[in-house]
Amino acid sequence: MTEAGEPAEDRIWARHRRLTGTVLVVGAGAVGGFLAEELARVGFSPVRLVDPKVLAVENLVRHPLGAPHVGAPKATALAGQIRTAFPPCDAVGRQADFTLLPADEQRALVREADVVVAATDSAACQRQVNAVALEVGRPAVFPAVWVDPRIRDAEVGEILWTDPTRRTPCYECAVAFRRGVADTQAARGARVDIQLVALATAQVVTALAHPADDRAAILDPRRTAIYLHGLTPTSPGVRATFPAIGLSSLNVRVPFPVRPCPACHASRYTSLVPEEVGDETPGSPGRLSAWIALAALVTVVAVVLVTAGLAT
Repeated sequence: MTEAGEPAEDRIWARHRRLTGTVLVVGAGAVGGFLAEELARVGFSPVRLVDPKVLAVENLVRHPLGAPHVGAPKATALAGQIRTAFPPCDAVGRQADFTLLPADEQRALVREADVVVAATDSAACQRQVNAVALEVGRPAVFPAVWVDPRIRDAEVGEILWTDPTRRTPCYECAVAFRRGVADTQAARGARVDIQLVALATAQVVTALAHPADDRAAILDPRRTAIYLHGLTPTSPGVRATFPAIGLSSLNVRVPFPVRPCPACHASRYTSLVPEEVGDETPGSPGRLSAWIALAALVTVVAVVLVTAGLAT
């Protein structure tokens, strides 16, 4: 113990090498709340939490905060709980709607973080975090739980991640990719189901924050979405994707859109990602296809001109 009565850090990290960094978690609900606690124990500090809501009674079955905090702001109460339970982490909470903060404050919050996590149930907020992360050049992670009448509560989790150093598709790029599948938002379910998504997200955040660490190998630039099926029987709605009963995961490649993305401005034809070459979705044109089509058109025009010249 230290003179202040806190555990000595060399003892805290005796069985786990500390991985440091600053993380901004926008959304301190079920996924964001558990994620913040896990990141604190990995070693991240400070962990900054932003959320406008207070803890409601119906949140108790799925949130790290308990009954004494009902009616309290989620972000500030959770930050205080983390600091008390785990003093090495300087957790800071702010009761605010990220989308309503001044633009310079949004940029400052994201710029100060090594990784930003958007774990809200608002599509508008997710898009705004994506836009600011792109603007200031920070990796971002977007965890959520599928909501669909065909599947069980909190059965499937989705984790999208972006990395500006790898020129990966952004959150907006995934909109067209995800169209027609289950919504990702605040799902029904207990913490035993939702915690799986938070734990997997913590691994992704750690990998993005420490690209030189061996655990960063879990991130494949070609596959920037992770689908996670919980320890439950598989519902008919996702049985084709997850045929096995029990815990399983699937890494998926999020393609760049055909038209330029409104957020990152990249497209399937303009992306500079080397990994995209020859790795397009079957049946859809890729970067090489566009160049081949252009070359073919030029060749046809040249042949026609030459033929016309000989004919005269």
